[in-house]
Amino acid sequence: MNHKLVATALLGAALLAGCTKPTTPTPTPNPAPVPGTQTDFGRLQTLKPGTQDTINTKLKVNIVFVGYRQTLPGQVATARQVSTDDFKEILPASYDAVNRIPSAYGRTEKTGTSFDFDYNYVFANQSFEDDFFKFLSDTGTARNLTVQQGIYNCQGANPETGAPDCAAPAENINRVITGNHEIDALKTENWLADNVSRVGVKPGEYTIYFVNWYDRPDFKFHSYTRADAADTDTGTKFGARGSRRLIAWGGSTRDSAAAQRVWFYDLSANPDPWTDAYDVTNPDVDGDGATDYRMPPIWEYGTRKASIGYGRKVSPDLALVARYTAINLLFTPSPIYRAALTPPDMPEKINLDLHLEQGDGAAAPATVLNQTLLQDRVKVLQPFTTFSNTTKQTALDGDLADVYKCFFPVEAEDICSPNYADFSGEKLFQFGVKELRETYKTTPAGTYQLPIYLFNDRANSQGGLLGVAYDDGETGTQSFVYSFLTPDLKAAGYGFTDTTVHEAGHHLSLSHPHDGYDSEQNLSYGPGGDFYFVNTGDQSASIMSYNDLSRTFGQFNLDSQYRYLTAAYLNNTNAILELVRRANKASPVSIAAQSADSKFSQAKTKYDALDYLGAAQLAHEGYRGVLIAAKAAGVPVTAYKWYENLNGLEGLSVGQGAKMRFSPTFKAQTGVVAFPEETANQRRLRLSR
Repeated sequence: MNHKLVATALLGAALLAGCTKPTTPTPTPNPAPVPGTQTDFGRLQTLKPGTQDTINTKLKVNIVFVGYRQTLPGQVATARQVSTDDFKEILPASYDAVNRIPSAYGRTEKTGTSFDFDYNYVFANQSFEDDFFKFLSDTGTARNLTVQQGIYNCQGANPETGAPDCAAPAENINRVITGNHEIDALKTENWLADNVSRVGVKPGEYTIYFVNWYDRPDFKFHSYTRADAADTDTGTKFGARGSRRLIAWGGSTRDSAAAQRVWFYDLSANPDPWTDAYDVTNPDVDGDGATDYRMPPIWEYGTRKASIGYGRKVSPDLALVARYTAINLLFTPSPIYRAALTPPDMPEKINLDLHLEQGDGAAAPATVLNQTLLQDRVKVLQPFTTFSNTTKQTALDGDLADVYKCFFPVEAEDICSPNYADFSGEKLFQFGVKELRETYKTTPAGTYQLPIYLFNDRANSQGGLLGVAYDDGETGTQSFVYSFLTPDLKAAGYGFTDTTVHEAGHHLSLSHPHDGYDSEQNLSYGPGGDFYFVNTGDQSASIMSYNDLSRTFGQFNLDSQYRYLTAAYLNNTNAILELVRRANKASPVSIAAQSADSKFSQAKTKYDALDYLGAAQLAHEGYRGVLIAAKAAGVPVTAYKWYENLNGLEGLSVGQGAKMRFSPTFKAQTGVVAFPEETANQRRLRLSR
């Protein structure tokens, strides 16, 4: 072998190798970030143990103008034209709901639901308007003028009879009402809901229709009705009363149909009796010394006459209605109480614990209370809970009669609890607490007692209060439901069933549709002073209204409640996971936590798609899985029991609880305050004909 040749060849190969450009290695791509947060339970995308979370969603609100004309660029806005700039200036960008009565005790308590609004403004085309107003013309029926329409023409009434009282129409009105074309409000709502696609709106989206028939040649003086609406127990047709004629309606549910989220508002109707809009002369209609801002009929806008329409433009007024009535009170309201009831261990069974306190000679219970119907109507607010009801009837006499009478003191010397902040209600409250504690001694675990006291009095012992949903006086936790019936109230058309459904609705969270909270302005308000016009929120399909035209909870109620529940299940799951973490039991609960996290992610998708019941159902499943796993791991998860955590009662520490910010009127106030169940002015409206 020629070693020299081999060596030369190897040297050449080495030199060639040294001259070869080195290969650049392919960089390893950075791994995609794994979504979520690493916790003791593994990586979670939605759940946040130990955190009070908020479900934020972008919510589209459609505002459709029917019969209104838009102010053109460069033109001066006339009194009855609409400029969307007014809406952009007035409408809120967001809403962050709070638990109102708990928040009234000093610390704002978020509900866990917030919204960023996306507004869509639509002016209906001529074809839509022609068809809609033809529908109104063809559907309605000619009727006599209502008392309120007559009072508008006169701008006054006989002080003894309450009837219109004038030889000739008042000189300061712009137009004399000469007819009354009555139209069914529900049929109108349904027509508008069935035709939303014609104005570019998807069915099921939140939609406000602002209607103006007046500026058309086919205009008829008209009013909307729910003429057959009657009390469940007495059959009294409240809907037949002139005081229940409407300018607005919406939020109805339809059997076997998609969710209907439509509310219409028509200033060319009536004028509205529920906001005293037939009185265009007097600035203060509720007698509290403050000017009451309300919307006159459309033909009064821009008048040169001495009326509340002088110098007014309709466009900013409609924007006020959109914000302070439709959005804040109907579409995305704040609840009055916590939907969780007993956090963090929310109940799976609710018993309507009825205490019928029967006065000697009062109306027969079977004629004024339907327990089965009561339960059927209430249970939709807690759809994953098993409901039952029990009734205990006792005589309204002795000590019970004494504490009942204390609830309605009329003289200073009648004060029954001088050492308590709530001097009138404290005796009755303590009576109920003692009974409730005894009841819970034999109540199975996991069952929530909803204590309802029905006082069926044979005497007219009070001025007309139908009911109230009490709190615990310290933390703003719901406590007792009281319903009242006297001969005067029964003669006015009332029984117990509808009142008790309404008050149980409060207990389970829901607010009135005429008072509430604006989160951007941190403002509580109701139908008084600058916000008197929001009483039109009652003109919606909700037994939480005060106009007696609905017997059930409407679509807006159900949407709100299911959102509250979804947030409650989310945050109570977070709370339970924190209890598990502190107990060092994360490992046996991790599988349940991961499963729940997936369900809450799916729930958020349904929530954003407006399937609130579907979202709440998934959230409930996730919550229950974690709760069961936590208890199986030996972690104590205790339900909050307000009746065991009271100050100033026998057997407990003596002291005053936090003081609630309470307003006896609906005067707008900064911060969260609790408003009364009913004011004297609301009672006047409710009892009016």
